[in-house]
Amino acid sequence: MSDSPGSASTPAPTVEEALHTTLDMSFEDAVPFVQLEHELADFETVRVTRLDEMVEGMLGRPVERTALVVVCHPEIAHDALDIDQRLAGLLPCTTVVYETPEDDDVHVYHVSATKAIRDLGCAPDAGEAVDELVEATGERMRAVWESIERHAEDARGV
Repeated sequence: MSDSPGSASTPAPTVEEALHTTLDMSFEDAVPFVQLEHELADFETVRVTRLDEMVEGMLGRPVERTALVVVCHPEIAHDALDIDQRLAGLLPCTTVVYETPEDDDVHVYHVSATKAIRDLGCAPDAGEAVDELVEATGERMRAVWESIERHAEDARGV
């Protein structure tokens, strides 16, 4: 995962730059587990949404089980608002928990919203401040990821 500064012409983060892990637990256990790991790192849960249930309920079309764990860290939010209040539209952070028919794992995936702020050039006059925001967010989210991976073995049956 690269946190190097980008410019407005830098392409969006690739799948390789995103955080991804798999969990050997049920989907129903994985969603609150991932939510709790974010909360233990001082992220506030904004909402947990079962995207699969919403799509099927509104469109009548089934999709694989997918949940969005939407969280926000107060310091990240403060720093983003301090740069430009319009950046709030790109917050909060979202982690997706999903299953695929190809394997028996539950996947956990996160792409950095603050990298998107930087890479899309949403605050072109705040270069260094945005770089610091990306770095701080990356540090916090890497800590969440390390904790998810470290506690996953113990979390079966949560």
